[in-house]
Amino acid sequence: MSEAKIGRMTFTVPEPLKERAQARGDVNWSAVVSKAIEQKLASLELADRIAQKSGLTPEDVDEIADLMDAAMAKRFGARK
Repeated sequence: MSEAKIGRMTFTVPEPLKERAQARGDVNWSAVVSKAIEQKLASLELADRIAQKSGLTPEDVDEIADLMDAAMAKRFGARK
């Protein structure tokens, strides 16, 4: 089984957030960001599947995705 290719993305964050993250050398930020992107994509893809069957507008889908993100953040103790 071959490994997935690794891609590079660049993000802009507020300087205070960057400084706090850099102070935590014990955290693999690439893994944290990858997981967050996976979770967001899963939420959006679910909302898209729901929308395709329901006739929702793109704005409705965005609103549902935001509600799902907030619910997951609350359930797992994350800040949104």
